[in-house]
Amino acid sequence: GLRVASASAPFRALSSSASEAVQTTSKSTSTSTSTSTGRTIGAPAALALAGLSLATGYAIGCSSNNGDSHNNDQRPHVLPSGLPRSCCSCESSPSSQSSPQAPQLTEEQRNLPTKLRSIVGKDNVLSGSLSEASSAPYLKGARLGEGSALAIVKPQTIQEAIDCLQSIVDADCTIVPQGANTGLTGGSTPRDGGGSGGGDDNSSSTPNRPAVVMSMRDLNAAFPIDDGKRVVCLAGTGISDLSAKVASWFPDRESHSVLGSMFLNPTTAAGVAYGSGGTQLRKGPARTDRALYAKVDRDKWGANVITIVNTLGIDGIEDTDFQPGKGSVVEQLDIYARDVKEGYRRTMGKSSESKCGTAQASDAQYPLKVSRDDGSVSRFNADTEGEDCNRSEGKVLILATVHDTFPRPEHSKTYWVSFADLETALAFRREVCLDNPSDLPVSVEYMDRDSFDVVDGAGRVMGNLIKVIGAGSIMGKLWQLKLWIEALPFDGAPLFCDKVLYNLNSFTPPLLPNRIMDAGKTMDHHVAMTIGEFGDGTLDRALERLDKFVKDLGEDKIKVYECSGKSEETSLMAFRFVAAAAFRTWCVGNGKQGISIDYALPKNGGAVPSLGNDDSMGTSQPLPVKRMRYSHFGCNVVHEDLAYEAGVDVHSAKMALKKSVEYKSQGKLPAEHGHGTEYHAPEQTQLRWKKMDPLNVFNPGVGGLSTKFRYQDGRGRDRGRDNNA
Repeated sequence: GLRVASASAPFRALSSSASEAVQTTSKSTSTSTSTSTGRTIGAPAALALAGLSLATGYAIGCSSNNGDSHNNDQRPHVLPSGLPRSCCSCESSPSSQSSPQAPQLTEEQRNLPTKLRSIVGKDNVLSGSLSEASSAPYLKGARLGEGSALAIVKPQTIQEAIDCLQSIVDADCTIVPQGANTGLTGGSTPRDGGGSGGGDDNSSSTPNRPAVVMSMRDLNAAFPIDDGKRVVCLAGTGISDLSAKVASWFPDRESHSVLGSMFLNPTTAAGVAYGSGGTQLRKGPARTDRALYAKVDRDKWGANVITIVNTLGIDGIEDTDFQPGKGSVVEQLDIYARDVKEGYRRTMGKSSESKCGTAQASDAQYPLKVSRDDGSVSRFNADTEGEDCNRSEGKVLILATVHDTFPRPEHSKTYWVSFADLETALAFRREVCLDNPSDLPVSVEYMDRDSFDVVDGAGRVMGNLIKVIGAGSIMGKLWQLKLWIEALPFDGAPLFCDKVLYNLNSFTPPLLPNRIMDAGKTMDHHVAMTIGEFGDGTLDRALERLDKFVKDLGEDKIKVYECSGKSEETSLMAFRFVAAAAFRTWCVGNGKQGISIDYALPKNGGAVPSLGNDDSMGTSQPLPVKRMRYSHFGCNVVHEDLAYEAGVDVHSAKMALKKSVEYKSQGKLPAEHGHGTEYHAPEQTQLRWKKMDPLNVFNPGVGGLSTKFRYQDGRGRDRGRDNNA
């Protein structure tokens, strides 16, 4: 049964033009520059060489036999994915997964794919087998997580999503909600078992409850309300697509996400479900209390009941606007989405004056929170505040969300600031960046010396590509081409592209201007900072604080370089953006292992967590050959990429570092991209999820929860409380 308010009140037409906006990207080109080895080559020529090399890889793959993709060195060898990260990833354990138990399907489960095809059409239901090429993008995670499913279903309307959900739960199957499948902790793909210890085995399927992946990506309509101050997004709307649309509709406004993993185009719904944040200090993490989402429970007769929760707060489609049996919010939103796709224009809607219509559509208190100098962290995934859709990690099915847009700065200035020591950099954060909640910079991104050296030594090709074509959809297609080549059946395919990129690096111009390159090689800590002017003197006040800080400390402690134009600003952005990808390339080029971990440190902290032997903690870690630390400096969310010699047990090293972060540095993990199968959620977070999903039909096993029906173990006990390590 479906429990949803239905009605007759006409939907007050929502939105303006439905035409697709084209994302604006910077198109600065680089001139030929001398390398440290004396060889020179222009960026276009280097990029052409990269393309030729990738094509060569394809040809080799097509003509080669299957082979072992690992190096001849038989010692354990773990590599990072190289995915650009906004926060919170760490490499999976090298331990092998156990073989899944063959599902014992009921007749209703065997018939489910056919029933789903009758709802969404035959082209929108795929096999759940990993052996099918068309299914692999939905079954294998961007960094970790891989498993089979009974089926993959791609609803084209909200109503289809609800109908599919009803059929899935009635067949006693579980649901793995999925956006663009760009998650980093294994929570957005089915799991066959053998995970890292959460719940029973972290499996989203059990022999009696097979999983179905519900890909929401095709629900990709978005439209503005409230004169552009807010936007409504169906669950599949990509953050890059939304950024382009808002810029087209309202040039003086911008969406929440305008940097970070843009070319991967993750969905806005996933951002809410995982609390994504990243580079935009003034905006805080993705959050909204205005949403449309589905929950599942059973009535007293044992029938599965889907409840549609409507907190969108849009005038004309509140639950109270409808009469029983005469329309619904689902129907009206689907009509609008159809109109958008067919190119119709609609009168823009507005928020209602109800409690929902005045609720938060972003983290409005974040500037106050982040600028308060205390021992708490700015943001983390186990936060239990807000409407259930927030940080739900797949425990409800998000259908649509309302988000604030933000004023675009009238103009801005970007600076590269280099520091002699970390203490000076931390003082800069307190006294210049976080002085008060009204004058926060647009972004403040930190890199240490190892990060600088690795990006310059292995990230030039990708960085120059971003400078030329931007970080939008074209870059996304090139990244997909890289992943495709790495999956080809020839010996060395997984490493081929990174070897090419590493060998081309010294022929490619440096990303940064010479004066900044010199600072990078003489100082060990660096910040790329953008300050905007919003019509209230923000920029002038920030520059006054900066000038005073430099005067008080002297140029032997701090050096400041202002970008002279858009090209240099793009260079700084690209240099920071390619750090994770450059780390993988560096590891491949130097024959090292690599792991990644992300965490939030207290706002009044920032000291580097200890490595090596620590008797007080009972930990022992081998020292890495490279330790990259780069962070969203304002909110103190840190990424670490650590390179080790082959043969080192990097999983143990990762666990020891996690322990150091949590118990010595008082930090929190994960900070942004979800618990997935990597982290056990705290008890309060687990209890919140169990309340959202009492039957455990959504994303079972996430965050250390049980995978069993109603979270029971084999003896009928609740497993959720036992797994909050």
